[in-house]
Amino acid sequence: MGEDTPVARKPRADQARNRERLLTAAREVFRADGASLEAVTRRAGLGTGTLYRHFPTREALFQAVYAREVEELEALARKDDLETWMTAALAMMATKKGMVTALAPVLDKEAPFFTEQSARMTAAVSGLRDRALAAGQIRDEITADDLMRVLLGLSYGPGADASRADVLLNVFLDGLRPR
Repeated sequence: MGEDTPVARKPRADQARNRERLLTAAREVFRADGASLEAVTRRAGLGTGTLYRHFPTREALFQAVYAREVEELEALARKDDLETWMTAALAMMATKKGMVTALAPVLDKEAPFFTEQSARMTAAVSGLRDRALAAGQIRDEITADDLMRVLLGLSYGPGADASRADVLLNVFLDGLRPR
């Protein structure tokens, strides 16, 4: 490296804490209020400038929250069972409903970010499905795509009702068991 080559620095501890506060607040706000960036900064107890230093656009903040939750679901998929994972995934999707609606005009579902996250979710659900099948907990005709379709339908499909999603998910999970 030459003298003029910038060296990437590790973020300061306060910067890392602020980023975490923003991500936590954004997750809560997206679940309750939709996509208000002002609500995110209020909940985090930080200023708008801090938000924009970390996340220059609403889409950037959404992507960071979404990527964090996909990471959490991947970790959960490695240690828990299908039912626990499906319940957690449904809760994560509920968090995104307001934000997805607000950003729909600018979100590109074919963008590398979204295709990467989708591939990560598919891999997690495939592993869960395979383990559940090997343990005799689900019928063999159930595919990973079936499991994802149910989650997406309960979360974003026509007539999706968050107040009934848990009940409907439990009915679906009961129906997975071999006869």
